This record gives sequence, structure tokens and C-alpha cells, in this order.
Amino acid sequence: MLSSLPLADERRSPVGDTEPFVPAQLGEMLDPRPEVLAQVRIEQRIIIRVPRQSLSRSSLMADIAPPRRAPRPEPPKFERRKVGKCLAMRDVSGVRVINDDMLVLFMRDQRMIEAELEKSCSAREFYQGFYMERSGDGRLCVDRDLLQARSGSKCEVNKLRQLVPED
Repeated sequence: MLSSLPLADERRSPVGDTEPFVPAQLGEMLDPRPEVLAQVRIEQRIIIRVPRQSLSRSSLMADIAPPRRAPRPEPPKFERRKVGKCLAMRDVSGVRVINDDMLVLFMRDQRMIEAELEKSCSAREFYQGFYMERSGDGRLCVDRDLLQARSGSKCEVNKLRQLVPED
């Protein structure tokens, strides 16, 4: 390509052009205007990790066997109340497995939310917590979002209910 450029001692074309002779291909490469404009789209993927709820020191003390004379205290009973179909994911601080298809989500405001998983899922897979891809609205919703266990299994939540201690 460079061999087609005029040498320094060659003269300009006799046609009277004011521009020096430059081959068409080289002229296109030197053109400062881009021919094609492109658009770049940057996507962000946020994965939220919800850890297993650790036991507090006071709850550990309650699990120590009481003296033989004292009767063993009854475990607290909870009433289930409607909570709606969605929860703000930023408010979930931990999770515990309570039986084969139930998880308890511990919220930052000290509420406990029972999450019932779909029938084909085992809550025991979630004993070490779960991951969830952040949705556009930042909420965990029934029949929409998937919880992913560290083992790789994925489950939807069928119901959400708040657990309130009975009086």
C-alpha cells in the first residue's frame, strides 16, 4: 500500500488538483470521521447473600440443660399473620431452616418471616443461607424470585407470613 504513494520528487497530476494524489484506501483510513457509531451497554448484576442466622449468646444460654428440679421451659409459640407478597431484600439479615419446606427470614427490624418453599424443594438445602439475584425493585416476591442454595438448588417462595409470639 505504501508503494503506491508518490515519491517526493514526483510532481502533482497535471489536472490542476490542489490536493496531492492519495490512493482511495489510504484516504479512507486517514479520514478523521468514524464511519460506524457503536453503542456500549453496561449491565450490572447484583447477587445478594443471606447468611445462616447465628445463635446469640442469650439463646445459647437458654439451651443449656436446666437443673433437674426445674421443669424444662416450653418453646415459644408463634401466631402466623399475613405480611403481603413481597419483602425488601435489604431488610433480610439472616435465615434458619425450621422444617422440610419452611425457612425463617430474620429481618433487621427484629421481625421473623416464615417463607414456605414450593413443594419440590427441600428447605434443608438452605441450612447455610442462600443467594438471590437482586430484582429491579429490590424485593423478594412470592411466585417470582428464586432463592439459590449454596448447593446449587433453586426454589421459589410460595407464601410469606410473619411470626408473632403468642401472648
